[in-house]
Amino acid sequence: MLQKLADMKINQFMEYRIQVLKALEEYKEVRKNANINDAGLSASVERKAAPFVKGHFTLAVVGKMSAGKSTFINAFLGNKNILPTGHFQTTCVLTKIEYAEEESIEIVYGDNHTECIKGDISGKLGKLVAIEDEYSSLPVNDINKLIVKGWNKAKICDPKIIKGMEETSCRAIEKKVLERYIDNHPKSKVAKEVTIKYPLHEDCKGWRIVDTPGVEAVGGIDIETINFLTAKAENGGNNVDAIIFLHKGTDNIEDKSINDFVKNIFKTLSDDAKKRIFFVVTNAADDTFQNNEEEYMRKAKALFVDPYGIQPERLIAVDSLMEILYRYVTIEHKDVVSLLKAKTAPDSSWNEQVWKICRSLLRDIEDTLEDADKNVNNENLTAMIQDWSSFDKLRTVLNEFVKTEKTNAYYDFLKTISEDIKLCVDHRKNDITLLQEGTEKMQGQIRALKEAELEKNLTLGSIRKKFDKNTVKERFAFIDQRVESEIESSSASFKDIRREAINLYDLTDAKKVALFAEMASEFNKYVQVGTSKVFFKRPDFEEIEKRATEDSKYKEDVKKTRKVPGMCCDDYEEYTEHAKGDVDTEKKLRLFRTETVRHIRQEANKFKEDIQKEVDAYVSQVNVSLQQAIDDQMAHLTELLEKYNVSSEEQLNSMIAEANKEIALMNQFLNSISKN
Repeated sequence: MLQKLADMKINQFMEYRIQVLKALEEYKEVRKNANINDAGLSASVERKAAPFVKGHFTLAVVGKMSAGKSTFINAFLGNKNILPTGHFQTTCVLTKIEYAEEESIEIVYGDNHTECIKGDISGKLGKLVAIEDEYSSLPVNDINKLIVKGWNKAKICDPKIIKGMEETSCRAIEKKVLERYIDNHPKSKVAKEVTIKYPLHEDCKGWRIVDTPGVEAVGGIDIETINFLTAKAENGGNNVDAIIFLHKGTDNIEDKSINDFVKNIFKTLSDDAKKRIFFVVTNAADDTFQNNEEEYMRKAKALFVDPYGIQPERLIAVDSLMEILYRYVTIEHKDVVSLLKAKTAPDSSWNEQVWKICRSLLRDIEDTLEDADKNVNNENLTAMIQDWSSFDKLRTVLNEFVKTEKTNAYYDFLKTISEDIKLCVDHRKNDITLLQEGTEKMQGQIRALKEAELEKNLTLGSIRKKFDKNTVKERFAFIDQRVESEIESSSASFKDIRREAINLYDLTDAKKVALFAEMASEFNKYVQVGTSKVFFKRPDFEEIEKRATEDSKYKEDVKKTRKVPGMCCDDYEEYTEHAKGDVDTEKKLRLFRTETVRHIRQEANKFKEDIQKEVDAYVSQVNVSLQQAIDDQMAHLTELLEKYNVSSEEQLNSMIAEANKEIALMNQFLNSISKN
């Protein structure tokens, strides 16, 4: 019935998808043929099948703006012109690339209207999201976020806001240029999400590649990106299956800004999300990297792999341009020797600057072949291009990950199908017993169901008590306690306040994870509990300190008088104790502490309220699930009793025979899926 999973080839996700579709179709057919009308576990079966049937295998790419994300994605997808590359500035939004028979670009703008471009899309996205040269000095992405939020020109151009954007982006902002940009870019012209549909290569079918907003030299990962990476899909599965963190191999691996960036990312990700990370070094064919490859990868492992629990085999060095070149020469059947000799780009699909880099790399390959006493022919050149790209290695590791992840999901899906059909077999056997023993037995089971309803209420009451408002409140009572004892203390320094606040947030995250793990264990019979979507918003310490500094400056000189000892009598002189603009350090600390405590308490209250709403929603789902099972069985027993009362002995025997046939059909199906 089902093809063996051992036969799977390149695209593991698509192969699993085929298997799930087959199994789901046969499962529904068996239920129909066996005349099963109750819901049973069918909702769970549909939910577990959904990631395969309706979803994608989603690969999110994260990295700094200079990491070469667009070139990497183009290489991975096998088309160098899907995403804009080069040194011109573009707006940076969440961009999704999905398989479709026809090419198209769909853009969602700040006012929520959409624009769809169909036909040949090569090179078109760059024009749609490119930033005019006159605005190249502006931190456009920061400005766009404020425009989409609904901020007007006066609010965005407030000196404090401008100063904050300058500090975040390390760019000087000219107010007139900023005003002109805002005038020319209303919500209706600001892109906030891009979806590209494209007939991807066979090994990318069923995949969804997501280019996340790049992060500048300073500044943290976007909240939109965090939410996307950590969210759960409607069907309960992961919104993102795998995360590739990109780092440019020609950059200093020990650079502080890079290390801080990685740390900031890992702080925001759930434990589940961290298990799905790959660390990919780009520009691996560049001399700068190749001359120091072994040491570079050793440091990368020590800095980014070991501390964060990334599996060693998921640290991979690739070269995107080599992969693009490899796809080009193999698909277009190009003679690499001729390309090596050519001084200009081979056709209009190539950017001249990009081709120069490729040609330089080809010359490096030529030198490598000559040093190894190998012929510089088309075969050897192509083989080395493929080797230097290392994308085959990346795809192998990714597919192995898919195989592991989706194998578990696939067999969990089959297990749920099996459990449901076994329950249906038991119900049919019970029907046969009832038909043989008569009315009294049926009425006894109807009475038992009414008692089960009382039992359900007791079960639900116990669950509600365990996860009620007071209980959840108690779980997070430590927040207020630690704020009062550790952060609000008058003896706490700036360093103490920051440290204790960070410890508090880490502990809260751990308690939240523990709460939802407990619910998952308690509720797994009834509903699937995902990870919490509630975040305890952390304070912006830099911004709070900045405001405290400004508010603590003396508005005017503070004059005082002091005694000056003399020969015969003392004299007095006036002096300036604090000049205008000096900072009152005690006041600054006091304001910093007060504002930090205010933020934490405000956000803590919101956090606890939102957590309780999530908990209550799951408890309600448990109630619905329990009641549905009782209602389905009651309806079935009532129908069976009615049939029994109007049937002859011959008809009853026919009903028993039919039930035995249905049992045989279901057992046959169970035997077939047990072989997989």
